[in-house]
Amino acid sequence: MHCPHRLLPLFLLPPLLTGGCVAAGAIGSAIGAAFSGLAYMSDGEVERTFVVTLPEVWRAGVTVFRLMDLTVSEGTRDENTGELTGTASDLTVILTMSTVTARTTRVTIEAIEGTIGRDHATASEVLHQIALHLSPSPSAPPPLQSR
Repeated sequence: MHCPHRLLPLFLLPPLLTGGCVAAGAIGSAIGAAFSGLAYMSDGEVERTFVVTLPEVWRAGVTVFRLMDLTVSEGTRDENTGELTGTASDLTVILTMSTVTARTTRVTIEAIEGTIGRDHATASEVLHQIALHLSPSPSAPPPLQSR
């Protein structure tokens, strides 16, 4: 895994040259955004937390795999974790779920082309489709209203 920390001195140089607090704040914000983007790209995974139970995410994942013509080749689930693996001709999609709270589940998706290639677009689309299939439950409270 490539470590972006070698780039840190390049981001710190402008505030040192300008000596301004505003410039340092702007550069700090840019560093945070850059590093979060780099972590996403270097890991080859997309991740999101949903306010639904793990079984709800599991069902949505199976549905999305079928809609996308991915064959569920493996699947394991217990009370707090789950993993589904879907395959197509040269693509493997791994959906990992873990319970954060009783009603909150973290979802991580990795799409692998061939043996080592990462397919960020497909991983993102799987996550998007899962989000579309996870509708709020009737017992969920209504969203907060702005005043």
